This record gives sequence, structure tokens and C-alpha cells, in this order.
Amino acid sequence: MSKRNVRALKGRPGPLRKGANGGEPRVRAADMLSHALGLFAEVGFANATVKAIAKAAGVNPALIYYYYANKEALFVEALRYAINMAIEGQDGMGIIERTADPAAVIRFWFEKNRQLASPLSQMLKLMIEYRTAGRRIPAVEKLISQFYDAEVLLLARAIRRGIKIGQFRRVDVDRTAIFVSTHLDGLVVSATVRPAVNMARSISHLERVLFDYLGAAAEAVPSAPVGRLQHTVPATRS
Repeated sequence: MSKRNVRALKGRPGPLRKGANGGEPRVRAADMLSHALGLFAEVGFANATVKAIAKAAGVNPALIYYYYANKEALFVEALRYAINMAIEGQDGMGIIERTADPAAVIRFWFEKNRQLASPLSQMLKLMIEYRTAGRRIPAVEKLISQFYDAEVLLLARAIRRGIKIGQFRRVDVDRTAIFVSTHLDGLVVSATVRPAVNMARSISHLERVLFDYLGAAAEAVPSAPVGRLQHTVPATRS
């Protein structure tokens, strides 16, 4: 098996070295993935070309083929990149979860999702295409599971702790957490296929529905933690 095919199977870029135009190779690879993510999300796997992605990233197509064996390998890495960005956003919740009350944790989680509306939309588009194409790549399957498991666990912990301290009324914690996570995906997809739908406003509606159900008020999120989270998530092309 060639080295190029081994790289494709492992889902890793090739040896990192200076590109023809200079710059750190890891940064250049991330930039290519960011542009690939945007184009795959915009026109789909079938219509996106390596040439178009290279043009958007300002590199020679040969450089993309240096890192990725083919367009499918690039697609897999773009999906992995999108999921990893979302997981980084989840990691930022750890600070808030350890220092804030349960309602503040949930409010901050909703605010984080409002901020990440564009990359979340791109991630879901790629996930849907990945599923409908019948692709089953273990590393990607693991990343998808990790993302959703972490999301549901965070919500469940906050709701359970809120019930324990009397902040929320008693509810079925796990079912409520899964309901919110699932409906958030539905809102993102709806806003993607229906341009008239305001995603941020829809997420706020879901937030109010949850707090009404829990018997608590959805207060405003403090501005300082929100600013801190913005620095933990790389910007992506919408």
C-alpha cells in the first residue's frame, strides 16, 4: 500500500513541511480544511472540486493532494475538523460548569450555540451527507458519538444538579437532555433549508421552552464568559 493511501486511511496529513509559499504547515493544513469545509457545506461533496477548494484557499491543488489522497479523504478530514471545532466549544464549557450555578451553565451552553451557529450548520450539512452516502469510517463515527455524548451529558449534569439544589422542578433528566440536543439539531437544519428562519432567535425560543419546563427563568448570560469562549473556537468560512 502506498504512503498516500496509508495517510488517507489513517485520516492524517502527510509529513509536515514548509509549503512553497512559506508558513507553518499545520496552519496551512487547517486553512485548507476550513475552506474545504465551507465549500463542501455550500455545494455538497459531488459538486465541490479540489481545484475550487485550492483556489479558495489560495494554494496549488498539488499541495492538497500532498496532504490528502483524494477528495473523499479531504471530505473526511473536513468533517473531522468541523466536529473537533464543535468539541473544542464543548471543552470551553468545563470552566463554566465548575464555577457557575446549573441555570447559568445551561444559559451559557445556549449562548455558545448561538455563537457557533455557522460552523454548527456546516458540521450538520457534512454529517447528513456523510450518512446519506453510506460512509462508515470508525474515526469519524467516534468523533460524532463523542460530540453528542458530551453535549447530552453536560445538559443532564446541569439539570440534575439544578433539581438537587431546588433550582429546577423534578423532570426525567436524561430524556430532557436528549430532547434539547435533538431539537437543537432540528433548529439548525431548519434554518439551513429555510433562509427566513433566524437560527439565533430559534435557539433562544428553545432555551425559553426548556427553562419554562424546568420552572426557572432564562436570564441573560454574563458577558465575560461569552467573550472567553469566543477565543476558544477557530473562525470558519460561512
